[in-house]
Amino acid sequence: MGKSDDSIQRRKNKKSRKKQDDKVSNRIAGIIAAKKRRLSGKRRMCEGMCYSLPTPEDPFNERHGKVDLVKKKKKKQNQSKKGKNPIKKTGLPQNSDKLKEEFHMHAPSKFLILCLKTIQDGLQQDGAFNGGEEKPFFVHTWGIEFWKYFTSGKDIIGTNQAHATTEQIAWVAATTADAISRKEKEGLSISNSFLLFLVPSQEKAVKVRKICKPLKALGIHTVSLHPGASIDHQIQGLKNCEPEFLISTPERLQELLSHGAIKTSDVSFLVIDGPLTERGYVDAVESIAKSISGKPQILAFSDCSNSSSNFLMKKSVGESICRIPLDDPVNGHNMA
Repeated sequence: MGKSDDSIQRRKNKKSRKKQDDKVSNRIAGIIAAKKRRLSGKRRMCEGMCYSLPTPEDPFNERHGKVDLVKKKKKKQNQSKKGKNPIKKTGLPQNSDKLKEEFHMHAPSKFLILCLKTIQDGLQQDGAFNGGEEKPFFVHTWGIEFWKYFTSGKDIIGTNQAHATTEQIAWVAATTADAISRKEKEGLSISNSFLLFLVPSQEKAVKVRKICKPLKALGIHTVSLHPGASIDHQIQGLKNCEPEFLISTPERLQELLSHGAIKTSDVSFLVIDGPLTERGYVDAVESIAKSISGKPQILAFSDCSNSSSNFLMKKSVGESICRIPLDDPVNGHNMA
């Protein structure tokens, strides 16, 4: 029985499709095989010979150009050990936080230096300080020694002088402002005056307030009390503000204490400026010091008289008193 033209054509089409399928499958198979060889790192002999040459380590090219990575890494490690000294890795001690705190305690804070710069800039604007001729406040040697003794909680005598200089007052104000800032960071609230600065005259009270006034921009308020203003005006002013710094003459402060217009019981730092050789001045200072509850730190400027030492001895029971001479502050010493 003869085959029809349709059946013949179908067979031809089937063969042609089969040939096409075989060609595609071979091509895909070749791609897959090449990919597998590439991923496994193996190549055909011809490929290895085409892309690599024999070496003394592999004269017959059996590795097909592969490098022994393990040996190479070992060589690099040996070279690094020979070329560099071994570094011992030591972990941080358990008291690393304590060491960091001690390190920061031995250097003035940024806020303290900011206070000094603020005071100096304010005095320069008022014409009271010539920055071109004078050194910056923060390099003042007496101030650095004072800061060290103050942060250690000791009472201080500034010897060889009976009155504080501009730089010394600036350091006292900046250090006290820094102490207030530290206490506020610890969560302690300061409602009353922290610093009580006793001065012998109205002129000195005005000078000290002028030096401390620039700190108002940093949140530190200063009030000066002296006989040059009416007592009623000062009483009214104290009702409207709570100053951190209180500058006063002993006589006016005693009057305000008798009227109940002010409290000094919470004062933490007492600065005495003036001649403690005058009996009336010493009696007034001792009376004010008795009104302070607790034991405040004391800084007294003295001309090496025994009266200032005796006064500090009464207030510093069991504690050492540090002397900081003006001419050689580095060699300041303690007195038992």
